[in-house]
Amino acid sequence: MLFITLRQYSSNHWRMAMRHCRYTTASCPASSATPLQPDRPIGFVSLVDQQVPYDKGLDIQTFLVNRRHQLNRQDANDTGDPEDIIVFLQHPPTYTAGRRIRGKTELEQEQRLRRLGADYFETMRGGQITYHGPGQLIAYPILDIRDYQINVRCYVSRLEKTIIDCCKQFGVEANTTENTGVWVGQDQKIAALGVHLQRYVSSHGVALNCNVDLDWYEHIVPCGLADKKVTSLSEQLNRVVTPSDTLPILRQSFERLFQVPLQPINPEGQLASEIKSIIAGGK
Repeated sequence: MLFITLRQYSSNHWRMAMRHCRYTTASCPASSATPLQPDRPIGFVSLVDQQVPYDKGLDIQTFLVNRRHQLNRQDANDTGDPEDIIVFLQHPPTYTAGRRIRGKTELEQEQRLRRLGADYFETMRGGQITYHGPGQLIAYPILDIRDYQINVRCYVSRLEKTIIDCCKQFGVEANTTENTGVWVGQDQKIAALGVHLQRYVSSHGVALNCNVDLDWYEHIVPCGLADKKVTSLSEQLNRVVTPSDTLPILRQSFERLFQVPLQPINPEGQLASEIKSIIAGGK
C-alpha cells in the first residue's frame, strides 16, 4: 500500500486522493503520461557529487514548489529555466519518518539512531521510516502533474516504472508488489518511494540504492516491513555501481516514461544561484 500526502483546497480533494492510495502499477498503462507540451523540457539539477544535508534538501524542495506555484499564476515563464525541475542528489546518513508515524517515534529510538552518526527527520512524505545516505541516488521531481494529464495514482506508477526501466538497463529485473516501492523479486527492496503533493505540485520522490551501505538498514524496520530485505544495484550485479554511474541512465528512463526531454538548468542562472544559496545556508 502506498500512502501519499496531499494538501488540496477541500476535504473532497483529500478524499479523492485517498481513493487513489490503493493501486497496482498495471492500473496505469505505459502511455498514461501524455504531456500537454511534449517539447517543453523538464529541467534537472545534479548535486550527486556532494552530500546535501536532508534539511537543505527539504529547503530546496520548498523553494522549488513555491516557485512552481508562482509560475502557475503568471502568464509566461521568463525565468530562463524550465517550470518543472528534478533534483538529483545524495544525502549524508539520515533516517526519515513519513506521515504514517510522524510524531509517534519515541525519543529513545530517535536518540539511538542519532548515536549511530545519522540525522533524523520527520517529514510530510507518505510512508513510515526509511534510510537515506551516500550511495543512494535520490530524485525529487517538482512537477505540476496536471501538465502530464495523470492523476496521483498514475504519477506514482510513472515513478515506479521509471526506476524499473533504469534497473533493466543495468540488467536487473525489478518489479512492483503489493507493497510500495520497487523490488527485486518479492522480498528485496531496491528503491523507496514517498510523494507529497500541494495543489497538484509534487515533491519528495524516489531513492534508488546504488552502492549504499546496507548495514544502516539493520537498525530500523524499513517502511514497516519486518519480513523484507533491502538490496542495491551493486549487490545485485556483484560490482560497484555508484549514483554518478546511475544518473545518466535514470535521466533517460525519466525521459522515456514521462515522454519529455530533460535538460540541465543554466549553471550561471538565477535558479542555480538560489539553490547554491540554500545549500550554503543563505535561505
